[in-house]
Amino acid sequence: MDLSILASSSDRYEAYEAAVRREYAWVDDATWRQRRAEFLRQFLARPVIFHTAAFRSAHETAARANMARSLKRLEAG
Repeated sequence: MDLSILASSSDRYEAYEAAVRREYAWVDDATWRQRRAEFLRQFLARPVIFHTAAFRSAHETAARANMARSLKRLEAG
């Protein structure tokens, strides 16, 4: 359940990402982009994000799309 935000609508996911950034406002932008991108790459490299078949079936594709979009933005600077 904790990871369900990853599969939310793109608007809700972007609001979540903005909230996480605010939580780490003390981190400079370059470091934030680097470390957040590393985190997202690690998650995307997992064979599965959701460990139950039901969550995988319902949420895996959307979660990967949201994280990939976020990663692309971070890498673009």
